[in-house]
Amino acid sequence: MKIIYYSYYGCYSTIIAAYIHSKIIDDVISKEEFYDIPEIFEINYGILKYIGIDENNNEIYVIAMKNFSDNIKKTFEGLRKIFNLEFEKIIFVDTSSFDVRYFNIYLYLRKVRIFKNIIDYILYKKIMANYRHIKSFVDLNKIKNNIIWG
Repeated sequence: MKIIYYSYYGCYSTIIAAYIHSKIIDDVISKEEFYDIPEIFEINYGILKYIGIDENNNEIYVIAMKNFSDNIKKTFEGLRKIFNLEFEKIIFVDTSSFDVRYFNIYLYLRKVRIFKNIIDYILYKKIMANYRHIKSFVDLNKIKNNIIWG
């Protein structure tokens, strides 16, 4: 089974949810761990990024879909059928409800050297404020989608 976490930007709450799902991170993340996540501030719309495998060999991916989530989902399903991958189930999980509002402004300000540390700190605090909710969301989606856990 393939589980694809997605949102508009695909580089913030999506990455954290995928890391939680694949058990790369479990407890609260330290600032150093947060900044060491390579995909955390990378926006690549439409590019599927492999994150890892969970304990049941489900592959975990993330993608930034901008406003085209319905089109991209249909494309993935169509490709799955074309290449006879009917045995592979694809589950899409939307994490956009956990994204920071006006994230693009934060990313823009982050490019200015004098604001980088401040913006990094703000974004870290915002993700930590939502971390427990994201973890619960991931756990609920595992149960909802009948993903068996060890």
